Amino acid sequence: MSIDETLFKKLSGIDSVSGDERAISLALKSEYESLADSIVYDNLGSIFAVKKSKKADAPRVMIVGHMDESGFILKGINGNGTIRALALGNIEATSLLGASVKLKTRNDKTFIGTLLAHDKSGSVLDQSNEVLVDFGFENKEEVLENNLAFGDRLSFTSQNRVSSNGKRIYCKNWDGRYAPLMGIEVMRAIKDQEFDFDLYVGCTVQEQVGFRGIQTATNLVKPDLGIVLDTNKAFDYQMDLKEKNGELGKGMLINFYDTTVLPNRLLLTTLKNICIKHNLPHQYYYSMEGSDAAWINKLRTGTPTLFVNVPIRNMNTPSSIMDIRDYEAAKKALLLFLNSLTVQNIQEFKEENR
Repeated sequence: MSIDETLFKKLSGIDSVSGDERAISLALKSEYESLADSIVYDNLGSIFAVKKSKKADAPRVMIVGHMDESGFILKGINGNGTIRALALGNIEATSLLGASVKLKTRNDKTFIGTLLAHDKSGSVLDQSNEVLVDFGFENKEEVLENNLAFGDRLSFTSQNRVSSNGKRIYCKNWDGRYAPLMGIEVMRAIKDQEFDFDLYVGCTVQEQVGFRGIQTATNLVKPDLGIVLDTNKAFDYQMDLKEKNGELGKGMLINFYDTTVLPNRLLLTTLKNICIKHNLPHQYYYSMEGSDAAWINKLRTGTPTLFVNVPIRNMNTPSSIMDIRDYEAAKKALLLFLNSLTVQNIQEFKEENR
């Protein structure tokens, strides 16, 4: 496996539903400490490892993705002991009946439960974006005795494994673990290198609930160039497809459009040419959803922004799927891109639309 399996298991086993990312932040901090000159935070909890240039007034390059995952937040306790919880993130409703979820109380006691249907049709997520959970309690009093409280987060239980052919990894939170894993592996690879720019590599909070952390993080870093690490839905196996968009095993994604940002064309061309020159598998992709990239791109005076993404099947479900070959292509392309960066071409990216 081309991914550090020990690191993957460590990160993917940590729960980080939006607004409760402290545990994954602490894990990142422990990795960053030996790889960075310093570590910085914004006041929402986003974290960055900083690798400083020896040049004065160096431009800033920001490599970032989110570390929160979809899940639920406790909002009510029924008399029969079941729990009502609101969904946080764009969770696929059809994946939920019978799904196993975990809640950790504020005194670190853990409970495992199951999502129930609201009605005979098997509907789990109702019109209020609410789910019903059975943790085995018989009544409301028992729930309160165990210190479950409004605002507690519920995550999917871990279901991580590698396919029998070693090519794909199943993970309950790929959408919130791709960036942390990639960021650490990139920092390890460039540990002894020096650049003409200050490099900020890190992760943001609260992406699943409205791209919140990226706004404060961008104002913290003040980047001259942004690189977003994210996942996109794979449309490559569904029976009703008009076209395939994001195929597992066909390489990293060259994202040329989403509903909130039009990526810098010179950046896209540069990334594509790197992939062609070094024979790295890649594929064009467009998304009909938004992304963190929009905020990097349009905050302050604007920042040229590039995606380095991979396709994921079953995104925002209890078990999502990534192809290791796509991840490896993305990592190699990102490292080659970093090594090609100079003060001059960073400025050229900024001037592309003038």
